[in-house]
Amino acid sequence: MIKNISNLGDAALYCDFGNSINKEINSKVIRYFQSIRNQKIQASINLTPSYNKLIISLDLTKTNSNKIKKISENISLDPLENLSSKKSEIPVCCNEKFSLDLERLEKKLNLNRNKMLDIYFNKEYFCYMTGYIEWMLFIVEWKIGLQG
Repeated sequence: MIKNISNLGDAALYCDFGNSINKEINSKVIRYFQSIRNQKIQASINLTPSYNKLIISLDLTKTNSNKIKKISENISLDPLENLSSKKSEIPVCCNEKFSLDLERLEKKLNLNRNKMLDIYFNKEYFCYMTGYIEWMLFIVEWKIGLQG
């Protein structure tokens, strides 16, 4: 699952799950994050998940990176069903005053405004949360045909 675990300075481990950003890899990162957090490893100060990486910050007075690396390599993962998720409805304003690029996209994609909005709004998106701001979203899975 983890492609590589390397030291990040002397007080952290960098768990690399690959270069791709997709739902499957992100779910693996989150499962590792939750599993390590649920084991309450005293030597880990902070766990920082991202789209495809996990950083484990260490308390060097209690452990060293080799011990935590072995724990990370051999950890039993929480089941995928235990991943919590929620659906959020995000309001989007499509008023012409605010949709400055729709005219350009109509020409480039050879689609009228209503067709583009239908394609865009008739899909659920998987959003990757970033940082501590719930509404700062990163949408990866974009509908083919609207990439302009």
